[in-house]
Amino acid sequence: MRNTMRLTAATAGLLTVVAGGGAAFAANATPSPAGGTTTSAPRTPEPGEAAAKVNREAAIKIAQDKVPGAQLAEAEFDGDETPATWEIELRKDAVEHEFEIDATTGAILEQESETDTDTGDDADGQDDD
Repeated sequence: MRNTMRLTAATAGLLTVVAGGGAAFAANATPSPAGGTTTSAPRTPEPGEAAAKVNREAAIKIAQDKVPGAQLAEAEFDGDETPATWEIELRKDAVEHEFEIDATTGAILEQESETDTDTGDDADGQDDD
């Protein structure tokens, strides 16, 4: 009976460790531009990012609320500007959406959209290369 209890306790402990590791692995999974997920090492915060009132995830959500269904392409903190900002780049279909979000208030300071069909031709239709 005692051996059975020890074995059961050891098994429960092992399952807890494995499940915890799986949760940690999933926490590092990030959306890929292709729509799946990729797993990466934990991200190192930029200088000043820890003091920002609006964190990375909140800034991404603010941008994604403006373009439902868009996938994250890039999120970068810029603490050199006043105010500090998040630069968020999203992609949906053939359109790239760029946002500059105030890291203190969450306000969208700039928003631009650009299609991937830009050929490099100027107004007269001639390639400048």
